[in-house]
Amino acid sequence: MIFEAFKENIYLFDIINHHHDNILDKFFYAYASLGSGWVLLPFLAYIYIFRRFKLKIFLLSLTIETILVVVLKNVFGQPRPASVLKHVHLLYKLYWGSFPSGDSAMAFVIASVGAYQEKPIVKVLFFMYAILIMYERSYVGVHFPLDTITGATIGIFSFYASKLSLKPHSLSNT
Repeated sequence: MIFEAFKENIYLFDIINHHHDNILDKFFYAYASLGSGWVLLPFLAYIYIFRRFKLKIFLLSLTIETILVVVLKNVFGQPRPASVLKHVHLLYKLYWGSFPSGDSAMAFVIASVGAYQEKPIVKVLFFMYAILIMYERSYVGVHFPLDTITGATIGIFSFYASKLSLKPHSLSNT
């Protein structure tokens, strides 16, 4: 039984997933790569070279996020939308658990760490990236909105848990 089958979750999924066109299909198919694990390498390089004071918090946040996502996927084992709904606009297939969205969780770790101690415009850009990843996951048909909202929450939680657990002087910019 899918616990995500409440009508508001499916209704919102349908709104996002069924309003598509060729240009957006191409954009979000390409944009999906920015939610994959490969984006961690350039982000890690950026932090290491330009914002080294964020390195510890990033690595700890990513570790917490990964553990939480893997545990929850294994505990809940929720099916992907195309497995339980008819007429899903699916741009590519995924077979492993749907809940929570690991890509959304990772994007919000990147956004939270990237935005940390930065100018407002940088903060906005990082969170725009993460919100687009959330939207993309339902648009391409591989996640329900509840999956992505939970993933975003895990990413933000992982950042704040890391920030609280690290000593204040180890996060300073000096």
